[in-house]
Amino acid sequence: MSSLQRWLLVPSLAPLLGLLLTSALNNAGNTRLQLLVWRSPSLPIGAWTALAGLSGAGLSAISVLLLVPSNPPLRRQRHQSLERSRSEPTMPEVASAPPQRDVRDTAPTVAVPYRIVQKPSPTKQSTVSDAPTPSREADPTPPNSEGWGDDPDLNW
Repeated sequence: MSSLQRWLLVPSLAPLLGLLLTSALNNAGNTRLQLLVWRSPSLPIGAWTALAGLSGAGLSAISVLLLVPSNPPLRRQRHQSLERSRSEPTMPEVASAPPQRDVRDTAPTVAVPYRIVQKPSPTKQSTVSDAPTPSREADPTPPNSEGWGDDPDLNW
């Protein structure tokens, strides 16, 4: 137990000491307790309060002792081999950096299959139909496939 814990124990036990002091000074009058059909022996009120305070302190002490871990907490241990000499400082290995791209290089592209979810409305199609679309003319897939199963490398 550290010295700080010993000093913190004094204010923690002060209420119990105050209760025992008050119980010792209160010896007038005997009282019996009754629980259902059972009756306790006749004792002074100071004895009952001291008994209650000590039993509460004992139960809390037992619960604290049961909650304290029996094994010490796990700690990391560093093991050094005996082959290394202590005078030589070890240099950590530097991991090589990934290759850098030039600023002028284009961004990498990724081929992702896609599907047309909604066909354009007829009003927009009339304006687009005026200009010929070279991608539709060169597309070998049937028009009803809607993009599923198309080769992503075709016509790129």
